[in-house]
Amino acid sequence: MLIRISTLFLALFSFLPSNAQVAGGDFQKLFDWYAMEDYDRCAYKAESYTRKDKYRRSPEPYLYMALCMYQAHINPEAFDDEFKDPIKDALKYAYKFRKKDKTGELYQMNKRQIDLIREEALDRALFYFNDNDYYKASSEFKRILKVMPGDFNVAFITGVAMINARNVTEGERNIAASLDSLRIQEKEGTFEKDDVTHNVLIKSFISYTNYLSDNSQQNKALEIITLGRQLVPDNTTLKAQYKKLYAKDPEDDEEE
Repeated sequence: MLIRISTLFLALFSFLPSNAQVAGGDFQKLFDWYAMEDYDRCAYKAESYTRKDKYRRSPEPYLYMALCMYQAHINPEAFDDEFKDPIKDALKYAYKFRKKDKTGELYQMNKRQIDLIREEALDRALFYFNDNDYYKASSEFKRILKVMPGDFNVAFITGVAMINARNVTEGERNIAASLDSLRIQEKEGTFEKDDVTHNVLIKSFISYTNYLSDNSQQNKALEIITLGRQLVPDNTTLKAQYKKLYAKDPEDDEEE
C-alpha cells in the first residue's frame, strides 16, 4: 500500500507547474509548501528561518523567500498580505541567497528559477530605459547585476543608462568591464543572443557611440560600433550606425 501511495504522489507531483519545483535542499517543509503552491505559508516559514541563528547562514531559506516574492509579483492573490514591491524584494533575497550559496551548487540547480526573477526585473528596467527614464533604469539594472554579476550584456546597458543619467564615472566603469568580456566572447565565438535584452543592447550600442562621437571621441566610437557589428553582424541598425560614424572624418573635430 505504501508503495502505491508513493507512486501516486510522484505521479501527481510530476504534473505540478515547472515553476513550482525547487531542486536540492534540506528544508522539506519549504519544499512541500512551495511545490503545493502554498506560497504565503512558505514565505512566512522561510522568513522565520532567516531570523534564527541555526539557519540564517543557510542559503536555502533565502532562495525560497526570493521565489515566493516572485510569486507575489505574478500571483498576488495567493497571499494574504500585499507587498509594495515584491520583485524588488525577490532580487534582495536572491542576492542574499547567492552570497550564502558559497559553492554555487544550489544556484546551478535552480538557475532557471532565478532567471524567472531576472526576466521580470529586466522587463521593468527595460521599460524605464525605453521610456528614457535613465535614472530609474540604472537603479533597476544595478539591483539585477548584484544577483547576476556575470551578466555583461546587462552591465553594458547599465553603464549606458548611468551615462544618460549623468552618472558618467560609474557608467564608464560598468561599460569598461563589460566590453572586456564582450571582446573575449567575440574573439572566442561564445557570444549568445539574449532575447530579453537584445533590442536594448542594440539601442545601447547606438546611444553610447553617439555619446562618444558627440564628445570628441570618434575613434573610440568607431571601435565600439565595430565590436557591436562583430557581435551581431546581421543587425541593420548597427550597420546603419557603423556607416554613419565612418562617414564622419575622425579629424573633423580636431580641425574645428
